[in-house]
Amino acid sequence: MQPVRYKQPRVINVVSVTVVVLLVAAAYAGYEAIRVSFIKQEAYRVLEETSSTFAGRRQLYRKEARERELLRTRMASQLEGVGVLDPEMETWIEVEGGVAKFGAVYTAWYHWPFDVLAPIGADVQIEHVLTLPE
Repeated sequence: MQPVRYKQPRVINVVSVTVVVLLVAAAYAGYEAIRVSFIKQEAYRVLEETSSTFAGRRQLYRKEARERELLRTRMASQLEGVGVLDPEMETWIEVEGGVAKFGAVYTAWYHWPFDVLAPIGADVQIEHVLTLPE
């Protein structure tokens, strides 16, 4: 009796193509998740820097609503500079007692390669709280 001889599989077959496609899709999804995460971290850094500016001249910003609004507008333009590109982004600076709150709400978009499907939006809200000395 002769041993059975099986055909050697081809190097490129359906399984290898599927594995490569899945690896590329996973790598792209990871890239998109990391991109959105980095933008969120940079946005929080902008809020921290704005709170530092506020703390440096806290008496002025506590009393003058116009100056606070200018600071908020500067914060919003810095957020756009770090990659928050939502035209409907909301930012705020609230001062209540000994606490100042700096925040932003925006939609982060996860894009498909070659725009094969519509982008997926995720709402992001970040806030930094600064305790002010009296």
